[in-house]
Amino acid sequence: MKPIKLILTIILRTVLISMALILFFSMMAGMYYKNAPTKIKVAILDLDHSPLSRSIIYNIKQSQFFSVTHQAYDYLNLQELVDNDSVDVGVVIPEHTYKNVLNKRKVSLLTVLNGTANPIVPKISLMMLNKIIMTLNLQMSMKMRVEELGDIPNTRHPKTPLLSVNERVFFSPGLSMESSMLPAFMGLAMQIVSMLIVLFAVMANLKLIRQKAPYIKLARQLPIKALIPPFIISWLIVSTAISVAFFTTMHLFHVPVKHDTMWEVAFIISLLVLSMESLSYFLALNIRNGAVLAGIITLIVMPAFMYSGYLIPIEQMADVPNMIGNAFPLRHYLQALYPVFNHHRPLTAVYKHINILWTYIAVFLGLSALSIAIGQFERVTRRKKMIMEKFRNRRK
Repeated sequence: MKPIKLILTIILRTVLISMALILFFSMMAGMYYKNAPTKIKVAILDLDHSPLSRSIIYNIKQSQFFSVTHQAYDYLNLQELVDNDSVDVGVVIPEHTYKNVLNKRKVSLLTVLNGTANPIVPKISLMMLNKIIMTLNLQMSMKMRVEELGDIPNTRHPKTPLLSVNERVFFSPGLSMESSMLPAFMGLAMQIVSMLIVLFAVMANLKLIRQKAPYIKLARQLPIKALIPPFIISWLIVSTAISVAFFTTMHLFHVPVKHDTMWEVAFIISLLVLSMESLSYFLALNIRNGAVLAGIITLIVMPAFMYSGYLIPIEQMADVPNMIGNAFPLRHYLQALYPVFNHHRPLTAVYKHINILWTYIAVFLGLSALSIAIGQFERVTRRKKMIMEKFRNRRK
């Protein structure tokens, strides 16, 4: 039996180490692999309907970086598409664009950028659109053949570039990206703090009570009065502290905060804290080894951050990393937070992600309740067994 047990132990440890290394290597590779977004969702508002506007649209469609998913019928519709996160960028081709170019008058295309979510997307969008317009300017100045220019007549075009791109960034003035970067990096800290505080509270109670009741081995075997208060108190403390820190940091970095959405944002933060605490609570109830718990927390926190959709756009991820990211609360926290915090949308607009967070909480609280029930039975059984042994020793 011993050789078989040794072989199984070696195999198990090899598999666990391999899985940990795969996770670690994939996180490192994820920082460099396909980090430039492609197929950026674009909505176009063509107010010119000319050969030049058709050429602009043609070149955008031919670019590997863009995917034209919507044709807006006016500017308000374009803004609504950005508000709803239906598109990442909108391009407005103003009226009389082609006429003004032929008459040597400068024309500025308006690029409406969604300055939230992954900050790489608006940066790449603006850069690639400028390249497309620059190429068109060069083609017109060189009097390129019609078929190479995209059905634009090759006569009367000026030699100086008259087309340019002006951007308007929604919800992130100047494309400074603080309103996207700060919540994501705060989410990393939120996960760690949420998991560690409840873990320390449960472990402290376990250490204290074990001095009086040495037959208690795992936290789930503690009396219920020593298990419930630490969870509730730590949730209240961490949720309040993180919310205060969140809004204070936004104020320090001059990120605009709409007061009407503060309670909604605090609610989403509290859901993330509760999600991570429920997971940490379940682990603390069933694992006594502190080193193992620290390792598990690291394996939870880092992949959740890497695959949250912040560093790498979700559309760019391979299937397995995407599934991993979707399994953690942080992605759904960010997907719920950005529309509410940056777009000032109501909670009903992000109910799908909020429901996922509630499901996560319910699953791990249910598992924790089951663990506590098993632990109470174990504690009573161990206590009876210890009393019986003492009684037998006395009789001897």
